[in-house]
Amino acid sequence: MKNIYKIPALSFGFALLLSVTGCSDNKAITAEPTDTTTTSIGVAATTSIAVATTTTTPAVTTTEILSTTTVVTTTLAPATTVTTTTEPAVAPCDASWTTDAKVTAGWPGGSGIFVAPHVQETARIGAHDGYDRWVLEFRADSTPPAGWEIAWNVGPVLQDGSGFVADIDGTEFLSIRMLASSGWALPEAEWYAGPTSLMGTDVGASNLVEAKLVGDYEGYSTWGIGVDHQAPFNVFTLSNPSRLVIDICH
Repeated sequence: MKNIYKIPALSFGFALLLSVTGCSDNKAITAEPTDTTTTSIGVAATTSIAVATTTTTPAVTTTEILSTTTVVTTTLAPATTVTTTTEPAVAPCDASWTTDAKVTAGWPGGSGIFVAPHVQETARIGAHDGYDRWVLEFRADSTPPAGWEIAWNVGPVLQDGSGFVADIDGTEFLSIRMLASSGWALPEAEWYAGPTSLMGTDVGASNLVEAKLVGDYEGYSTWGIGVDHQAPFNVFTLSNPSRLVIDICH
């Protein structure tokens, strides 16, 4: 067993960067790779689709007359422009997004949908038009958590084991408790080495203030997300690599 806290020797801090940026017209947006199938558990199913379009300009031949007896012909290679567009299958913050808790079947046990292991690899956050995103990525041989309970807290997020209040910036808090590990049962060299605290100001988030890893105890792991205000949110998974994704409206 192992507890993770922010400052004590047995603790970890927490949070994420999605390689996603941009939340207003002036923000660059980097979406999660979407060349794979997206699966929702206990929420509306979502599919991320990457559409690639290719435009080819026909070869162009130009003829230049150098004299009355000499002709030089130059053929230009075709010009090719490739544009890749990534669009979410579900409109951000639509009617399917609610403030209700998102809980998998069988919780607090495993849902049986994802098989072990569920070892966390890294985390990131990003700012998008209409919502902020938290992404928890798992190791190459892992799947998303076997089960989870994701809900707005009545009060602050508590650290696993000790029950102490986790130090997370924000005025409201989203608690993410799941059947997953930061690798504490593995050799120390394989323990989670990703970020444990991610600040919304670093990516220009509008609502998300801080995301933090606050515990890994007896097979359950807890992250907390501090926000400026409660808002509807959406939960889904992505594969290759396995990821758990939470989008929170502004």
